Amino acid sequence: MSLSKLIDETLLEMVNVRNEPVQVRSSTRISALVDAAAEVVEEVGVERMTTAMVAERAGASIGTVYRYFPDRIAVLSALSLRSMDRFLRQTRENILREKPATWIDMMMIAFETSVAMHRTEVGFTSIRLGDLVSYPDVEPAGIRSVRIANAFAAIISQDFGLDSTAELTLHLEMTVNMMDALLVRAFVSEKDGDDRIITEARSIVSTYLASFSEKPAKAASKK
Repeated sequence: MSLSKLIDETLLEMVNVRNEPVQVRSSTRISALVDAAAEVVEEVGVERMTTAMVAERAGASIGTVYRYFPDRIAVLSALSLRSMDRFLRQTRENILREKPATWIDMMMIAFETSVAMHRTEVGFTSIRLGDLVSYPDVEPAGIRSVRIANAFAAIISQDFGLDSTAELTLHLEMTVNMMDALLVRAFVSEKDGDDRIITEARSIVSTYLASFSEKPAKAASKK
């Protein structure tokens, strides 16, 4: 799975959380509602957001909200999927532009992309990359961090010649989770992010990524 394929799957999920097919007019209204939800979430948080708040912010009736989203969870799911979509698109664009020399450099591009998203994407710090809603019947492969890790593992295998093993994928998933948690901490109290925490997070993530490359060497030295 590449980032492009994951983007396509994310877009499909965004359509599936709505009640009707997305047409031009509907798409515009839905975007306005999701924009409103992002603003409300940034101001009051995920837990306090209501469909009534979204309707008021969007200048729409509550009936309009329910026409496209059955409940507040569906609104939040659409916002969460859009945040993931925008992160993946920007990461792909940055990778193509910067042409990283190593797979670790590529993952650090993803880190810096996330930093930028926290600074510029309304509501991203509240929504971020994790699974907003947990369901008991979700398969492990459907977990957000697993899907992102699988996409990165496929790129690493294809472009950098590293075997796409279960161990690599797990390492990448833990990287995504660390990025998510540490950067939320950096931005939760300061809108532009606490530079000290961002610097620490960057060091922690890069060190953790490098530890995977060191494992084979350490294992060989013990023989």
